[in-house]
Amino acid sequence: MPSDEQDLNVVIDAQNKRDLAPNVSSQVIDEMKSSLIFQFDWAALLQAAPTAISCMGACFVASSSPNAVVHLEPPKDKGFDYLKYTSLQANLVECGNMGRMAFIAAEKGMGTIQYTSKVINGKINDIVATIGEPVSAKKMLRPQLDTLKQGSATCLKEAMAMDKAFEDWLLYVCEMHAACVQQENTTREAILSNEICVAAEQSRLDYQKSTVEEAEKAFKLMGKQVETASEAFKKASDEFPTGWDILGQQVVGDLVGAITNLGNSFAHAFIDNLNPIAKVQAGASIVGGFLHPPKKDDGSTPEVPVPDPVAPTAAPPNATDPAYVEIVRLDHLLAILHVIVSGKNTDGNIDWEQARSGGTGVDSKKNSIGYVTAMLEDAKTRFSEVATAADPSQTLSSIIDVSLQVANGINDQVKQSGSMSSEWPAKDSEIVKKWKADFAAQYQKAHTLLATAKTIPGVTTNGIPLMADSPERSANITAKSAQAQALLETAKNRLTTTQQMLTTAQDNYIKSTDMLLEQKNKLGEIQAKLTKLTKENVSLAEIKRVLIECIKLIINLKEQVTNLVRFFKSMESLVEMCIRFHVDPFLETVKLIVAADGTDPYKDLKIGDYTYTDFQRSQLYSAAVTMRAYFGVFGDIAKMWVQLSTDSIMPGVNMCDELSNTVDAEDASAQLKKKIAVLNKWALDAVDRVQELAQGKQREIMDGMDSRIQEVAQTTAQITPPPESTLKAITDGTDVTKQAAETHITEKSESNPLNRFAITDD
Repeated sequence: MPSDEQDLNVVIDAQNKRDLAPNVSSQVIDEMKSSLIFQFDWAALLQAAPTAISCMGACFVASSSPNAVVHLEPPKDKGFDYLKYTSLQANLVECGNMGRMAFIAAEKGMGTIQYTSKVINGKINDIVATIGEPVSAKKMLRPQLDTLKQGSATCLKEAMAMDKAFEDWLLYVCEMHAACVQQENTTREAILSNEICVAAEQSRLDYQKSTVEEAEKAFKLMGKQVETASEAFKKASDEFPTGWDILGQQVVGDLVGAITNLGNSFAHAFIDNLNPIAKVQAGASIVGGFLHPPKKDDGSTPEVPVPDPVAPTAAPPNATDPAYVEIVRLDHLLAILHVIVSGKNTDGNIDWEQARSGGTGVDSKKNSIGYVTAMLEDAKTRFSEVATAADPSQTLSSIIDVSLQVANGINDQVKQSGSMSSEWPAKDSEIVKKWKADFAAQYQKAHTLLATAKTIPGVTTNGIPLMADSPERSANITAKSAQAQALLETAKNRLTTTQQMLTTAQDNYIKSTDMLLEQKNKLGEIQAKLTKLTKENVSLAEIKRVLIECIKLIINLKEQVTNLVRFFKSMESLVEMCIRFHVDPFLETVKLIVAADGTDPYKDLKIGDYTYTDFQRSQLYSAAVTMRAYFGVFGDIAKMWVQLSTDSIMPGVNMCDELSNTVDAEDASAQLKKKIAVLNKWALDAVDRVQELAQGKQREIMDGMDSRIQEVAQTTAQITPPPESTLKAITDGTDVTKQAAETHITEKSESNPLNRFAITDD
């Protein structure tokens, strides 16, 4: 079994290798993207497009049927809300035209998003380089962030235009279907019409609702927590024991890691809070003003439950709770207290020598237990200002309270000791047994909470590299010192959590790709139905079925486009937060450095080798790589769409245009069948092209995950694993995010319109 000294060398070497790697930013971004990608159905978006275009073609075919010569009656006392004509034939043609316009808007929008995302990625790289040079930062940093903000706004505008085009198409088809149901319907058709209209409403974003007040509340909460991090740095600098330089990186890393979690949690919050139109009236259609409530035997209208839309992200419940930020900051403190309380080097007693180590005198606070006590007291005060009345805030409050009670008790004993020969409480004394039992229970809860915090999608479990000119760490200290033991404790636990997170991310991605196979099969069934629509006398019942399939596909496409709107709307807010809470304070520091000819005004405000300026710079770096990870996910989606659009989508749209051309020749029927056959062959080829694109991207993503998992496994194989109780606590924490992801994937599959709206006959 490896010794503590060997373990310490392994974890420090592994961390140095990662931090000093020339592509460390890319590694961090890839890790973030890997945990995010399963939430956004980029392949679902690509898969549905060819079949949706086939539906457009089917509408053109249906418009030529004698059974489409139908006069549609608008709702009583009002006209149609969306339909332009009372002729079903004319509306079927217009339905195809609107589909064409939606795909043209998508090609334009995705092209702009792809290009802008590429520019933004380059600009973020410039920001990372700029923050290390005070003179450049003073001149360039704010303009670079303004470019980022403008790019987000450009992408948002294009995403909203795409969303509007698909929404217009969707509402047009929904009202046409509702009008057809009015012509001839069964009870089941009326119920189905209601369900379809509700699903259409739930896909719409409420652009009228003001989010300014909500955003400002979020800004205030984030500002408070960023301020807490800054004050915690200053407090730690005051209390940090002398000679603890090796632990300095861990302490500053925890503070920066908390900010990473904070930015990611608000990204999830902003994406989730741009809600669809809430709470639709149960049991009635709301598109176009038609009412088709299912009737009971007595003629009354029963309440039909309306399912809530699935959340757009897979974050666990209360993911924005401040506890998930605070627990990251407390990691090293609880590890130090664990080293002291567990008594690993003292046959099970409190490790009193570790408790008093690091200080310059008996009454000095600058020793291990004095530092822990002071920082826990500070954390209790600051966390109480932002904690919620629910979990996990209440759980963390209990962890802090109990840990502080134990730390205070040990600290009092250290203060009372007058010499190295002082008598300490015996390990079998009631007070020592109580300290051990109380802290052990809370320490496991802390592991669980920390593991959840570090595996929320979008977070990098292994931390963010610090932006500082600090020398490479080495293990030239005794492995039995308090700082070395604490460093080893946190490193082992972090590696275990990272390994579980990466495996979970891979499992989530595999599950999401399994759902894509299910969707592919559903699309194949729809395509098979559409292929049969070659006869001239398509019935009204068949026309209604075509419209239902069209609605399913449009909703499916629109849900993915809507995610783009949510994302770019959230990025606007995140860039503004970055400017307000990271860029502006850092620029104030930069101005002081430039004015003092390069002298850092905070050179003495430091933790180990890391100054407060290093901390500010690292916070900004963390925000930059987080934004780049999110932009990278959606930039990749846009890139694949543009590629598919050029190769397959627009040629298919052009084929639909050919179907809409009026043919007066005697062989019109034969010509129409030939054109339909060409379109159906195109659809099959396009599906194969999507499969090729999707599989290539999936291999790329899976290879990256495999490589990272193997790298972490090689490190963990060289060190002593954490005890079983710690492993269980970490697993319990990662299971929270794992279960949230699995639930999200399942709910998305069940709510997928392709799996709903079954068509049956009375």
